[in-house]
Amino acid sequence: MAQKRSAKAHTTKRTTRRKSSKKKGGFNLGKFTLGMVILLVLGYSSLAIWEGKLVIDEVSEFEFPEFMEDLEDIDLSTEPSNPTEEAQDEEAPSDNSGNSNDTGASFNRFEDFDAEGFDLYFTKAFDFAWPEYSTNETIIERPYYTLRYNETHEQAMWVAYKLVADSLDQDKFERKNDFREDPRVKTASASLADYKGSGFDRGHLAPAGDFSYDDFALSQSFYMSNMSPQDPSFNRGIWRKLEEKVRDCAMEDGEVYVVTGPVLTNSLPSIGENKVSVPKHYYKIILDVRKPEIKAIAFLLQNEGSSKPLSAYVVSIDQIERLTSLDFFPTIPDELEAYLESGASNADWEY
Repeated sequence: MAQKRSAKAHTTKRTTRRKSSKKKGGFNLGKFTLGMVILLVLGYSSLAIWEGKLVIDEVSEFEFPEFMEDLEDIDLSTEPSNPTEEAQDEEAPSDNSGNSNDTGASFNRFEDFDAEGFDLYFTKAFDFAWPEYSTNETIIERPYYTLRYNETHEQAMWVAYKLVADSLDQDKFERKNDFREDPRVKTASASLADYKGSGFDRGHLAPAGDFSYDDFALSQSFYMSNMSPQDPSFNRGIWRKLEEKVRDCAMEDGEVYVVTGPVLTNSLPSIGENKVSVPKHYYKIILDVRKPEIKAIAFLLQNEGSSKPLSAYVVSIDQIERLTSLDFFPTIPDELEAYLESGASNADWEY
């Protein structure tokens, strides 16, 4: 009996040791597999979002980098096509195109560039003039213009359209100022009440004057989704002057593509119950892709009155892209896009 008890005790000790060993160094295949799956999903999601393949609903409400909060402190004069810092004589604006002797080295690679040699097939796409976008974003397409709405700031990030000389040359319809909310903004657009008593104009992004050739088109330009809070001296002054210049360009060149909007950043002041952001800067980009002279130009203006000539606000499209995190004209072949967005063709414009 003593021998049996000893054997049983010995067996119990071995079992106890095996159980103890399993607790300390056991391998759980299920947990390992789950962990790998989670890592793979996280890695793929991060890569997909980075590459623009996976876009969540909040992408139109993203927070902008802190360095963009005070754009007036950015020294644009260090860029290839710098705006003039001092006011210039209106009759004799200096060449800010980046093709002057001072900055010509920046454009040496475009010295013999042949813009005419490109097949312009890409202009046939319905969304050719739009900045890069995702179908999950709030894109509102109308017969005369398209915009991307930003709910966080209660205004469009960009408005894009084609401006044709034949349309501008027609009889003009009377402006009715029928400002109204945009029913196509599912979360509700800014309202007239937001602007009441604010001291800011309901400033058009795509101007009414560009659509006065058609009564319906003119009315469509008065949706609040096409408005942004603008200082009255800005809206009725330098901004209006730029709008008129764009129409002059369209009349001269036959047709141009226009992309315009506010520079939306973190911590902007706001107005109204809907917290409509008040931008500090606005941009306007003009593209002419009709041969023989293919060219583009961009303007960046502060939301304030100014007596400076438009030449003081000429920048490159590359600069606007850095400030807005937008990618303009993404369907243009890379080499031609680089040429146009660098500011190398600024000298081809009269402004």
